[in-house]
Order: sequence, then structure tokens, then C-alpha cells
Amino acid sequence: MDSHLRTVAETTADTTHDTTGGTGEPGGSGISLRGWSLNGKQGEVFADVDLDVPAGSVAIIRGAAGTGKTSLLLSLAGRMHVSAGTGNVGEYDIRKQARAVRSCVSVGHVAGLTDLEKDFTVAQHLAERLIMLQPWYKPWVSKSTLREVIGTIRDTITSATEVIDRLPPDTFSASDAEDADFLIDAEGATFVSDLSELQKFLLEFSLASLSHPPVIVLDNIDFLRERRDRAKAWAGLLIYQELRRKRDSDNPLTLIVTCEDAGDVDLVLDTLQAEIRPASVIECELG
Repeated sequence: MDSHLRTVAETTADTTHDTTGGTGEPGGSGISLRGWSLNGKQGEVFADVDLDVPAGSVAIIRGAAGTGKTSLLLSLAGRMHVSAGTGNVGEYDIRKQARAVRSCVSVGHVAGLTDLEKDFTVAQHLAERLIMLQPWYKPWVSKSTLREVIGTIRDTITSATEVIDRLPPDTFSASDAEDADFLIDAEGATFVSDLSELQKFLLEFSLASLSHPPVIVLDNIDFLRERRDRAKAWAGLLIYQELRRKRDSDNPLTLIVTCEDAGDVDLVLDTLQAEIRPASVIECELG
């Protein structure tokens, strides 16, 4: 792992609900929901959700399949209308200012929404997203910029792998996937169809992070079937969040992630407690 991560002052993540409210730290975008509810044609999707996520925190939304995790995630990202309740992302009212909310909340992974083009290379995906973020009169991106972004992705997953390799040998069962060769080359010439599910997940997250949004939401990390891969994914997210905090302390990254079981993130948080310090770790259970 990079030395700048090793030297972070020892701290433990707060696993209790933070009581500072949804506005979070200055410069960041915290999230606050009160009585947040959604009814669909089939009835209640979720109801009366109260949630405070200070800026720079990690929020884990847990629940079994069908409890409305994806809908809740999309609603707080300004991409789905709710039936009742009040909600804010930073200074923006989610229900009244959904467009502004969408500008500061990026979707890192939602099946069917963030799917990658399997016939594109990693570099093509990154170049396309970077061009979208640039002025209309600059419809290109330099190779040096691409190499820098690709290098960040490679460094993040390498650091995540090192974290997981530090765990006791019996942490994972024999059925868990062995370490795969890292397929994202320095030039990004690898096609998406050749990537592992973990690498696709981290590429989707990387695409969402290119605009340096205050908030990134990611759905159903459990789609990664092997526990080792889920642990690596959590480590990658938390390591990137820490790098972002160190590089831009006035604009900390808030992560909202859904899953069925939080055991994997607990494992990673325990392992990284001396190296990362999210503002707080919030857990919200649906169903």
C-alpha cells in the first residue's frame, strides 16, 4: 500500500449514527432524510426512512432483496420521485431541486443503469466520460490524462489487494476466487469483456468519480459472488475515499452503498482502522 496511507493517524471508524445532521462538514454534501417514503403500483416500496449522513461518511443501507434498497438509493440521488417525506443533499431539497441533486450525486453502480459497453476498451470508456465533462469545444482527451486516471484505478485495486492479503489465511473459504491477474493495462487497451466482475465494478466507480462529486451511490455490492471480491471492493472504495479526503479536505467524498450483509465491510474497516478515517459509518436497515 502507498506510504501516504500507512502514515494516516490511527483512528477507528464510528459505527454509531452521527447526530450532527445532514449538512455535514463545511464544503461537503451531507444527506438528511425524514419520513422518506415511496409507494408503487404494487404497494409500499419503503416507508418512513430517517437518515442522517454527514459529509465524508460511509452509509451502508442493508436489506434483503425486495426491500427497496435500489429505489431508496435512486431517490436520494434525485433520480426517482418519492411519495412523502423531506430530504436534502447539502443545501439542495431533493424533491424540489432534483436536477441540482443529480449534479452532485453520481451513480457508481446500479445494474441496468451503469452497465459498461463490452466492446469498448477501458481507455475508450474513460475518454468518453472525460470528454463529456469538458467544454464542447474540446472534444478530445490527452493520452497523459488517460494514463493518469488509469494509474489511479490500478493503484487503488493494488492497495485493496494488499489490504486483503494482510488478513489471516483462513479468512476466506476455499470456494473464494483466487487472485486474478490484473487486466487493466497502463494504456487501458483491455476490453471490458475481458475484465472480471470486480474490475468492472471498480471501473464503474472510477467513471462516477471523474467529476469529483460530493456523493457517490453504489447499489448491491453483493452481486460480487465471492466474499474476497466483495472485501476488495469495499477496500477499494474506502481507500479512494481516504485519498480524496487527503487531497481535497474541503470536498470530502460521501459514499452510500447498499448490500444484504455488512459483514465484509466490517472486516475491511477493522483491517484499515489505522489507515482510513471516514467522518462516520452509518447503517440503515430496510425491511
